[in-house]
Amino acid sequence: MIRLGHRMKRSLVRWGIPIVSYGIVISLVFGGALIPGKGMLLFGDDIHHQYYYFREFFNYWLRLGIFPWWNPYLFGGQPFIADPIVNIWYPPNWLFVLLPINTAYSWHVAFHVLWAMTGMYVLSKQVTGNSLPLTKRRNEFNLAAWVSGLVFGLSGFFMARTWAGHVDVIAAASWMPWVAWAFYRLITSREKFFSPGASRRLALASFVFAMQLFAGYQTMAFFTVYIVGLMTVVVSVIRRSFIPVICAMAAGVLGLGLAALQILPEQEFFRSSIRTYSFPYSWISYGSWTWQSLMQFLNPFFFGNQHTYIGPPPNFIEHSVFVGIGGLLLAIIGGVRIVRRLFGGHRVIKEKNPDMFAGMVFIFIVIFGIWMSLGPNAPLDLQYFLWKFLPMYKYLRIPTRHLILVVFGLAGLAGIGLSAVRPKVIQIILAVCVVGELMWFGRGFIELKPVPEARHDQALIALLKKDTQPYRVLQDFGVWLPQRDALDFDGVMSYEIFSATGYDPSILRRYYDFMSRSAMMASDKAILLQDVQVPYLTPQSPEALDFLNIKYIIVPMEYDPFAGNSRYLPVMVNTAARFHVYQNQTVQPRFFLANPACGTPLVTSYTPNTVRISLTSSCNSELNSSEVWYPGWHATVDGKEVPINKLNGTFRTLYVLPGNHVIIYEYRPKIFLIGGGISVISILLLFWFAFGSQGATVWRVHFSLPGRK
Repeated sequence: MIRLGHRMKRSLVRWGIPIVSYGIVISLVFGGALIPGKGMLLFGDDIHHQYYYFREFFNYWLRLGIFPWWNPYLFGGQPFIADPIVNIWYPPNWLFVLLPINTAYSWHVAFHVLWAMTGMYVLSKQVTGNSLPLTKRRNEFNLAAWVSGLVFGLSGFFMARTWAGHVDVIAAASWMPWVAWAFYRLITSREKFFSPGASRRLALASFVFAMQLFAGYQTMAFFTVYIVGLMTVVVSVIRRSFIPVICAMAAGVLGLGLAALQILPEQEFFRSSIRTYSFPYSWISYGSWTWQSLMQFLNPFFFGNQHTYIGPPPNFIEHSVFVGIGGLLLAIIGGVRIVRRLFGGHRVIKEKNPDMFAGMVFIFIVIFGIWMSLGPNAPLDLQYFLWKFLPMYKYLRIPTRHLILVVFGLAGLAGIGLSAVRPKVIQIILAVCVVGELMWFGRGFIELKPVPEARHDQALIALLKKDTQPYRVLQDFGVWLPQRDALDFDGVMSYEIFSATGYDPSILRRYYDFMSRSAMMASDKAILLQDVQVPYLTPQSPEALDFLNIKYIIVPMEYDPFAGNSRYLPVMVNTAARFHVYQNQTVQPRFFLANPACGTPLVTSYTPNTVRISLTSSCNSELNSSEVWYPGWHATVDGKEVPINKLNGTFRTLYVLPGNHVIIYEYRPKIFLIGGGISVISILLLFWFAFGSQGATVWRVHFSLPGRK
């Protein structure tokens, strides 16, 4: 009993103190946003204009007993669960099903800030605690590591992204220190290759990497691979062995297998989307830092805050890197300490001081992150070199997204710097200063605003919902204009209104190409202007407007190409919100026969995954539609499966014979079965590595890394 009490006390010291203290800090920063009142929501631009509607959509259909694999309300229809924004397989996202959405968002963001802090604490403790005896290293609260975690979690990267509403970026970035820590333990393990202990470390590294992949926004996982890869190369060189490389690669492959349920459908979607266009380097390098941007290390609002920013494009959010003046000072001290040791005759790696190489990694990551963020403004444009030769950089826009590496490295160095400060009282004073400064900074990004429905124009929504047969609306203006507040581009999902456009960086390429041709633009030119919505249509494209089932068109008063055109009847004017609504009087139905004289299809049921149509046809004909074709769609006519063809290379069409028919379209994506199967196999392997010590013994290889006993 006494022994159990000691264990509980040690666990409390080891985890309770840092987590509880982080929780207190986060509670003070987020304040009342953690318990938003009814009708209020943590402000984040993308939360209020995009993510919120995806969660509402999923919850609504799930309550009706339908798992919505497909989203028919945006862009003529596109995958829903495969959309990287959704990430429904990521466990923390289940909060949006279990809690009211407004509360879930506050807790989701706060949890991942806490998770980021705790992960950096664990990693930094591994590094800064190596000078302590082993028992103290494991159980003693480490103030230096705690400050390292605080600097990371309350940095400009996380706080500015909170205001921007980039919840998937925050979630994925919060796993970065956890992945680095798990792989650090794996590649520096003293245990024999494939021994039970080493197998468990491999399982842990695979699991945390998979969780980062499930969290979404795979760019963060890509940057994490930089960190892990650098650590692995350094250890392999120092120990003159490929074993760390083999271990890291094995854990990475297993992590990819665990996340296959999400990765494979996402990749199928990605390969079919506008992200596959070849972008010129000028487009890729847009948003680079300038040398003036370095002033933001000392003054985060050098160019203005999130409301008044006038610095390099695109906005404050993409350029925010502040870690506090105190945090920066500690990082400089930590960097100097590492450099002095390296040039003072010390070995880079010592069995008792692995923090030496970890410090090297932190320094390199900071330099690399700043260099990449400068893009073409750097002395040597490394961004251009990678864009030229590394496939990932063909699609990675805005170089300043590398700033997460800068924040990560500075946070790690800050912990090393504080651990070098003596005496203890000075450490405490510096820690208090860092906490106060970053709490003040972080609170400036926490706001509560009414839920999105509160700003929508209810008269407009009533107009758009009065039809019984499906049709589409087109918001024919830029997503950045204030007119979107009348009805957000993605807000149509919450009202079951179909749209020919939307707000999403992933749009099916065939559909975008069709819209570009309809707008009389080349796709590779249009994408440089509109990469999160479709190109604007005009009265000069009447066939496209009719074919796409666009019945209502919303345009701003400042730009109204439909005024005075007899084909488009003005049905609503809002002088306060400054928009006009027109009705297309020659619109075609969603489903129609190629020979209209043969009959008229009638939609009898329409849900995300299934469309039922009744049809009496007097002749052989094609049943055409403006519904987008995509792998996974199946069709039956009177219970017999028939092939689905492509109309204009983009839309679903099938052949029907004369007679009375019931036609059913169903979306049954097999890619999830394939991905799920790989994930299940990988889970079995994970458990085998984690708990199958007897199996691990069979595979044990009787050699160890150089220097091991």
